[in-house]
Amino acid sequence: MTPISNTNSKSLEPLKAVCVNCATRTQCLNGKLTVEEVNRIPANFIRRFTLKEGQVLYKMGSPLTHIYNLRFGAVKSEISLSNGIQQKTRFSLPGELLGLDAIGNGKYQVNTVTIKSSEVCAITYDNFKKMSDEFPALKNSLENPLGVLLNSTNVHLFDLINLNAKEKLADFLIDFANQMSKAGFDRDNFRLPMSRSDLANYLGIKIETLSRSITQLEKIGAIRINHRHLEFVSRKPLFEILDPTELREKHASKKGDVSPYPLKFEKRKP
Repeated sequence: MTPISNTNSKSLEPLKAVCVNCATRTQCLNGKLTVEEVNRIPANFIRRFTLKEGQVLYKMGSPLTHIYNLRFGAVKSEISLSNGIQQKTRFSLPGELLGLDAIGNGKYQVNTVTIKSSEVCAITYDNFKKMSDEFPALKNSLENPLGVLLNSTNVHLFDLINLNAKEKLADFLIDFANQMSKAGFDRDNFRLPMSRSDLANYLGIKIETLSRSITQLEKIGAIRINHRHLEFVSRKPLFEILDPTELREKHASKKGDVSPYPLKFEKRKP
């Protein structure tokens, strides 16, 4: 599989048609620009690519070349070691920026692979810096998505360490439904784009444990799952599982010291 930056793919439409009418433009790098400013960007600065399921967008360790906006589809990010060990770190949906992990040291820190047919807009990092010089509104356009990425990484680390399998799954489903809603999809009835093996890996549990956890959530009347199709029946049982106060007390008693769950921290929304 070849990273898209090394393929012979070409831009599909003039920049005006791509950007001005894009459903994900508000979350894109140029989302703060006016239509007139977007039309002043050179046409070859931003290109669109279509990717098939399983295609690599960029590889871990390769030099930073592009920043990407996912227009539609879904992408998984993973750390992959030479001994075959892999760890899924994120599942991205339309509107998310990809490639930000390389800004720190100039190298991508994860592999990104499509888990369904996808389309991305790509801009070289050098061209982005040129655009930032001409359009001051772009200067801080990376701060918010970088902050979101950092916060979500910290939260996932907490979950991996402290939650049991059923809690991890309940927490993931609520968060992913919120991601789906933000991307413009029905948050109560949708198809999970990732495989069960990828989801189990992301949650740090075995596939068999994931299957048992799914069955448990179905039995308490929270969800219905048919293959990858998920329907929320009621979120109330999930929030009862994930009650912040109960989790703080539970994990504090396990560690015998101050709870790692911040008192004012609440990332879940109903």
